[in-house]
Amino acid sequence: MSVTSEPRAAFGSAMWTATVRTVTPRRGSVKWLFIQAGVIVLAGGVWWVASLLFPAGTMPGPGETLARLGQLALTPAFWTAVGITVLSFLLGLLVCIVVGVPLGLAIGTSTFTTQSTRLVFDFLRTIPPIAVLPLLLLVLGASFQMVLVLVVCGAIWPILIQSIYAARQGETLLAEMAASFRVPRSWYIRHIFFPGALPFVMTGLRVGTTICLLLTITGELLGGAPGIGYEIANAQAFYDNPRMYAYVVVSALLGLLVNGVFWAVQRRVLRWHASIRKDAR
Repeated sequence: MSVTSEPRAAFGSAMWTATVRTVTPRRGSVKWLFIQAGVIVLAGGVWWVASLLFPAGTMPGPGETLARLGQLALTPAFWTAVGITVLSFLLGLLVCIVVGVPLGLAIGTSTFTTQSTRLVFDFLRTIPPIAVLPLLLLVLGASFQMVLVLVVCGAIWPILIQSIYAARQGETLLAEMAASFRVPRSWYIRHIFFPGALPFVMTGLRVGTTICLLLTITGELLGGAPGIGYEIANAQAFYDNPRMYAYVVVSALLGLLVNGVFWAVQRRVLRWHASIRKDAR
């Protein structure tokens, strides 16, 4: 009997169904908010004490750094540098996702291609991205394109490898049941293959996102390309430590923002997953 017209009705009883629960605020949310605020205050205190132990002008305190950051925030050059870094980061991450995820899933669906490419990928991903920086500077110069290539060279590997693992971790029983019920290939990919692979892919994206941001700022810092990294190196060259620390703080804040946005996206995309539902209780 063919079930092509009603694949969901025939196969629905054989696969699990994700239940989306209404997320209610946890009772401990306010408590953890105060704890995190306390940790931030403690870290600021440690920073202030450390600034007193160094010679004057060597390590500015948090007050001086934040005051300088406020001054920089009023200048167009500050926002230009931040915008260039964010654009480099987003484009690099987009290229890694567009190339790494489909390629990894396609390779992972075949045992032959997985085994054939393993040695090559294991060799290439062990090459430090900074090792290719001199070559990129020679070919592309201290440019936006150089940073973009550097980011892709380093950040694509966790996304690609996790996507391969995601395709290999599919439930064999579900695939066999789908074949026995003659479920259409497109319906199988959409409702069984992708949901099963998505948690592994999101793990790779989380690691790759962090690497993207780190390599973006590193490429600007060491390669001299415009952006936050260049401003840090420029401030250091002129012994303007408050400005240097201000841009370092901006880098940290940008990292927190990226991590928060990704966590929100992950909770939305994987809201049906057991780990997310457990955190939402």
